[in-house]
Amino acid sequence: MEQRIFSDPSIPAFFEASHKPYKIIPQRNSVSGQVEFLVEGIGIDEALDELYADFPVGVLSYIRSLKGLRSAIFALKGGKR
Repeated sequence: MEQRIFSDPSIPAFFEASHKPYKIIPQRNSVSGQVEFLVEGIGIDEALDELYADFPVGVLSYIRSLKGLRSAIFALKGGKR
């Protein structure tokens, strides 16, 4: 199983919106304090290729996914920006 860490929430939001079977775990970087997303699954590089090739996903699905991940960021930061 592959693991990758992304600091940009738009990437795991794409994975969710395109229904990739990945486990996405929000976590806080112990050094920088920045919220990151650990993505676990098989074929992450191929899914990134789809993202950069502009694979179509539903806009509403993408927005819902991104909003959910942003909520996780605020929850992990304790509501502070």
